[in-house]
Amino acid sequence: MGVKFDIEEKGDEMDKMLGGYQALQIRLLNGRIFQKLLSKEPDAQYRSEQGKILTVLWQKEDGRATATDIALATGLANNTLTSMVKKLKEQGLVTIQHCTQDKRKKYISLTDLGWAQKEIGDRVSEELGEIFYQGFSDQEIQEFEAYQERIITNLKAKANDI
Repeated sequence: MGVKFDIEEKGDEMDKMLGGYQALQIRLLNGRIFQKLLSKEPDAQYRSEQGKILTVLWQKEDGRATATDIALATGLANNTLTSMVKKLKEQGLVTIQHCTQDKRKKYISLTDLGWAQKEIGDRVSEELGEIFYQGFSDQEIQEFEAYQERIITNLKAKANDI
């Protein structure tokens, strides 16, 4: 099962460490289940971690983004991103082009095969969403997602200050 925590009151304030732990557990379990669901797709040409990069590209109208933009959107370290993009290129899912104005800048673009994988990614994401929100009402989902957005806003506001 999972680790159970007792909510410990500190005067008038709750222990605020639990939410961060829960977010980490959600992220880990979500990734594991996504990979298991993806592995059941016979035409899937990528792994769940590579899906982070593909998702960024799928969200672009032209299927193209700089390596820096992908790193910022995914949180992947440059060395991890470089090796994952290289593998995606070998798999025929993306191409890499150097910027003509700035040789340090690289553009990663989806190939036709990369675009074709979006349907699989969407299907697996939908299935995972059903698992994720099982037993939640629409109202609860809206509230939960609103709370998450507030947390993201709080973290982004402090990210550059620390």
